[in-house]
Amino acid sequence: MSLTDSTAFEDRLTAAFRAGLDLPADADATALTFGGHPHWDSLGHMSLVTTIEEAFAVELSEDDVMAIDSYASAAAVLKAVVPVVP
Repeated sequence: MSLTDSTAFEDRLTAAFRAGLDLPADADATALTFGGHPHWDSLGHMSLVTTIEEAFAVELSEDDVMAIDSYASAAAVLKAVVPVVP
């Protein structure tokens, strides 16, 4: 799977964060960190990972799952496995 531009990638990742962590539609997902929001605890993390995997049609490795501790780290992990075509 590839995305046609970085805006589509960011939009999809933001939507996955909002859905996976049960956040309001206007929540700033880009500022989130693991443990920095009441919904992002260990159970919320697994919900988020599942939502990200479904949104991007990928299966993340255990190392990738453990590396995700912020929006930025999730973006970095995904960019390594989902090509973004400029």
